Amino acid sequence: MLVAVAPYATTAHANTPITGPTAQSANYESALQAYGAGNKVQALSLAKAAANAGSTDGAVMAGHILRKGEAGYISLPEARLWYEKAANLGHPDALVALGEMGIRQQAGLTKTDAVSYLTRASDMGRTDAMRALSDLYRTGQGVAASEMQSRTYLKKASESFDSEATKRLGDSLFESDPNEALKHYERAARAGHVEAAYIAGVMYAENFDIRPDSQKSARWLKQAAEGGHAAAQADYGLLVYQGYGAERSEIEAANWFRKSAEGGDGEGQFLYAFTLAKGEGVAQNFEEAYYWLLKSGESAVDDYAKDRKTLRERLEQNVDPETLSRARARL
Repeated sequence: MLVAVAPYATTAHANTPITGPTAQSANYESALQAYGAGNKVQALSLAKAAANAGSTDGAVMAGHILRKGEAGYISLPEARLWYEKAANLGHPDALVALGEMGIRQQAGLTKTDAVSYLTRASDMGRTDAMRALSDLYRTGQGVAASEMQSRTYLKKASESFDSEATKRLGDSLFESDPNEALKHYERAARAGHVEAAYIAGVMYAENFDIRPDSQKSARWLKQAAEGGHAAAQADYGLLVYQGYGAERSEIEAANWFRKSAEGGDGEGQFLYAFTLAKGEGVAQNFEEAYYWLLKSGESAVDDYAKDRKTLRERLEQNVDPETLSRARARL
């Protein structure tokens, strides 16, 4: 749970009364400038001054810098005081920050405190607070466990166009109602959620009580692949290689396998090794093929594990040992 705030700083204490709108504005703008320039110590000083002059944004800033240690030291108790100063005047960022501190039981705050602060932030429309409350109700932390309340907060956040909450609604229904889960994944994917697009693509490709649809699978996997999802890049590349739901192209498939491999996906690394060994869509290169094959590691899927073993045996039986040695050395 991240709270976006600006830079701050001063010599005032957190229990100093808040007054003075003119000074508040001037100090807060100066704090923003100092923070943007990377001078976090000065920003902290100016933010405290702004808070003491009446700026709730300044108080949130001071709390943020102290909590994150951006001025060279961390002081959670003082950060709590500054956040509470802003929270008492209804600043949603402060409420969310105190909620997060409560979840982590920092500066004397409890998970029960977290529920209280996050509920106030949720009532102000903060969807990140709604998601956090959903987790707390689901796991019974700081409040009696309630699956219904957990789902209610996710729905509330989803209705406020929070794609992460929409994706989590899909997660909550994945086992019990795959068709309903898919609706939420697709909705989140349409809002740009990369992981949701990947899951929707996989659900259309494999039988999760969903009628297979090659074009929809390709559509969602392509979206996730273009969003940088390494596993989706491997899966979409395979669809392109096979011409399943997408125009067949060995060159495009090899390019997606390369991106997946460089992104750290084991299956993508194996598929890229395979195309390099065969020279399909990319120049044949046995050293590169062996390198990516070794880097791909073991697979938990029996068929994939057999394919890896077969490719390794063929390379080791037919390629110059010096070439293979160079690949091993790179690892």
